[in-house]
Amino acid sequence: MLAFLITVIKLLVIILVVASFHEFGHFLASKLQGVGVDEFSVGFGPKIVQKKFKGTLYSLRWIPLGGYCAIEGEEETEENKDSETSYQKKKPWQKIIILAMGVIFNFILSVVIFTLVYLPGYVGTTTINALQQDSVLIEAGLQAGDTITAINGKNFDTYSQLSAYNLKSGESDIQLTYLRDGEVKEVTVHDAQTKQGKVGVSFVITDEGEQTNEIELVGAGTPAVSAGLKSGDIIVSVDGVETPNAMSVVDEVKKKPEQEVTFEVKRGEEITSYVIVPEGKEVFDLGIESVKTTKSNIKYAFIETVENVKQIVGSYIDLFTGKVQVTQMSGIVGIGEVVSKSEGILNFFLLMAMISMAVGVANILPFPPLDGGKILLVCIEWITGKKVSENVEVVISYIGLGLLFALTIFITIKDIIRII
Repeated sequence: MLAFLITVIKLLVIILVVASFHEFGHFLASKLQGVGVDEFSVGFGPKIVQKKFKGTLYSLRWIPLGGYCAIEGEEETEENKDSETSYQKKKPWQKIIILAMGVIFNFILSVVIFTLVYLPGYVGTTTINALQQDSVLIEAGLQAGDTITAINGKNFDTYSQLSAYNLKSGESDIQLTYLRDGEVKEVTVHDAQTKQGKVGVSFVITDEGEQTNEIELVGAGTPAVSAGLKSGDIIVSVDGVETPNAMSVVDEVKKKPEQEVTFEVKRGEEITSYVIVPEGKEVFDLGIESVKTTKSNIKYAFIETVENVKQIVGSYIDLFTGKVQVTQMSGIVGIGEVVSKSEGILNFFLLMAMISMAVGVANILPFPPLDGGKILLVCIEWITGKKVSENVEVVISYIGLGLLFALTIFITIKDIIRII
């Protein structure tokens, strides 16, 4: 019960900070454009405290599920239609700035958190510490101590950049540049991208940094969730091969993409067999077991931030290009599950940064009633010289809101079924 309560509190704090920062972006842009703000509130519902200052009512309310910025004239009424400080009186470009600033502030919050979290820590370099036994780099002549500097002409500074590198579908060979004892060398590495099996689980990591064979999270829409695997299950063996840790599970699964694989899974005191067909994915894999680390600085912190931003934005691109299905998305329940598994203050803030970035990207999508949808309507007004009629705008907003609610309900039900 206590763990559940802590999870709820952590989730509410994240929602409150992310949403309030978003609304503060709208607030600041409105003030800078000379638009009045009737009220800026942190939280919803009954007020805790209120204070009016220079025409704006500042509120702190009891329900910590976000906040709001009531911009004067955003909804035109008889009282504000002739006001010079009304939103409706502003030029289209000014309206776009006001609407977009919420998303921009979500990005600012994420970048600041990522940078502050990564700055005092350590970052993985591209200097090889150890290679896996079947690494393609061994065949290419690389060894521990070599530093990878570029692949196909693209330079790398950190291991996160290196591991996030992708080749086009069907490509497998790369031209690799590396340093050995200060000397620059080049080599062609074959089979750097292969099809590997993925079932869609992550594993519990102990305080000592050991990856166990206990499942921490099961991804939505993955073969693992379809088969019935759950958080807390322990994968004892894969196709008869004992799997005492996460690495051994991954090694066995990746060998058998799109093939039937038998998992022996311990749940409580019972061991049950599951037949799962791992999803086949083309994966860029150099077979690096570990790399040397170095103290972070502003440069490395910024690089790590950029990599996180690229991954989050890329996930939305994958969704709209069909690489990722809607069934693989997670909603508030799925986020709550991740929050419950996060330990330590740094992981908490990293999660806040990722959610803020995701909220920003989602909000800029051109679907009413999201900010991106409102910006689209303003752009139509700007191009045509005519404001979209209020009735049409209301209908579009209701349709968009209905679709968002339907998507939210669908994803929430999928999350609940997956977790239960």
